[in-house]
Amino acid sequence: MKCLTKKTNAMNSVFKSFGDFIAGLAGLFMSLLGLGIVAQILLGEAMGAGMDVIGNIQGFVTDFANGGFAGLVTLIVVLSLIKK
Repeated sequence: MKCLTKKTNAMNSVFKSFGDFIAGLAGLFMSLLGLGIVAQILLGEAMGAGMDVIGNIQGFVTDFANGGFAGLVTLIVVLSLIKK
């Protein structure tokens, strides 16, 4: 029984570490997104390598808007996942 408890604790530790890694990675991407928006506003044009952050966000929102009710539901789900 103790062996099973140790394995369960080890798996819980692995899942917690993986969850923390994913949360950190999502935080990093959100920070980079904010930095990209600010940089594009300050520079007034798309950044190098074709990175048009504001244009990509506009296209993303337009795709959801053209999706009708299904697009609205999908947008709500995506936003709820981002807030977590």
